[in-house]
Amino acid sequence: MRIQSLLLCVALTATHCASPNLKVKESDTLQTSNGVPFVAKPFYPDFNWERVPVYMMFTHSDRLLNDEELNKISSESDFICIEKNHGLTTLGDAVLGLKHEANAFKGIKPEITVLGYFNAARAFPFTRYTESFRDENLDQNPEMNEFLVKDPETGKPHKFMTQYCLDVLNPDMRKWWSDSAADMVFTGDADGIFIDQMHGFAWLHPEEKRGDVRDGVIDMMRQLKQKIGPDKILLANNGAHIPEIFEISDAFMFEHYDLKVTHTKEALLNDWELMEKIADAGKICIYRFSTEPEPNSHLAKYKGGKGRIIDKRDEFAELSKKQLEFYLALYLIGAQPYAYFQWNWAWNINTGPLEHYPELHKPLGKPLAKFTRLYPDKWEFTRHFEHARVWVDTEKRTAKIDWK
Repeated sequence: MRIQSLLLCVALTATHCASPNLKVKESDTLQTSNGVPFVAKPFYPDFNWERVPVYMMFTHSDRLLNDEELNKISSESDFICIEKNHGLTTLGDAVLGLKHEANAFKGIKPEITVLGYFNAARAFPFTRYTESFRDENLDQNPEMNEFLVKDPETGKPHKFMTQYCLDVLNPDMRKWWSDSAADMVFTGDADGIFIDQMHGFAWLHPEEKRGDVRDGVIDMMRQLKQKIGPDKILLANNGAHIPEIFEISDAFMFEHYDLKVTHTKEALLNDWELMEKIADAGKICIYRFSTEPEPNSHLAKYKGGKGRIIDKRDEFAELSKKQLEFYLALYLIGAQPYAYFQWNWAWNINTGPLEHYPELHKPLGKPLAKFTRLYPDKWEFTRHFEHARVWVDTEKRTAKIDWK
């Protein structure tokens, strides 16, 4: 009898003899809009279409997160990044800030995926690896000068927006950089790392060196992926259009940073096509937009960095609620399996992640088909989900989401 029962169990494992807690995850049955099965890697977050999949990325320059903030963010997202200087003021090192918050979040939500942050171009002095790039420390570490782009007239390290610029043409710098970023992942107890600004400051180098700059950035990223290994996420910001970076990386962000460059109707259509390519390759995508004040409004000067944006939190929060429908529609038109939506107006914890947006909690459901362009000579697009119908006009910058 026991042998017969065992044979029956083998034959009917999926439906009768499996553990009652065993179920097929939605992430195991996903397809892209091109009909390609999406095979998620074991170290990816667990994705589903129950509601809008949200990614969050934030810092607090003065303190660590409190319990209320930890719980709020944990309830909103399974996929987060601890930004630049978090933990520097309280712990003296952003690596320790990452480690502290990664463990705090995982104590609340063990399955959450937490990334660290490292910049591939600007020498932000917020970590144990980069503290030598502070003005007061640079003279005491002359060897670090060789890692920086020099001003051709003065011979001194060049600054861009108050920070020194890493010289990707220096192979020793590239090794140091990839060693540092990899160590941040492991020391910070992170699930991967977000790499920002992979332009290599090409415009600061002679024109005949621009190709070498590109190759240097690719080499840095390849070294880093080798060092963190195949089971950690490498997220490249605005790098999916570079074939070598596409091959190396596990995830990509579309950071829409300029209305005249990244928000045009042509650029948005290219985004959606590239999002399909990313999903067809089994990779992760972050579609990030930011609240945009009218160019001549009083809020514009704060968004442009001429004031303390967090001082206008209430006004930006109100504006973000008004603008969300349009930007969410842009995401939904192109959304694919493992494509996440990010919505904020800056990178501080108080510039978006703590706000409540009802639309992000409504039932969404799977997309029923690829988006449709309504007229070949116009810029209107529509797409249907199980619980939402989306329409957007990217030329007139209007949108409507009907929630069922």
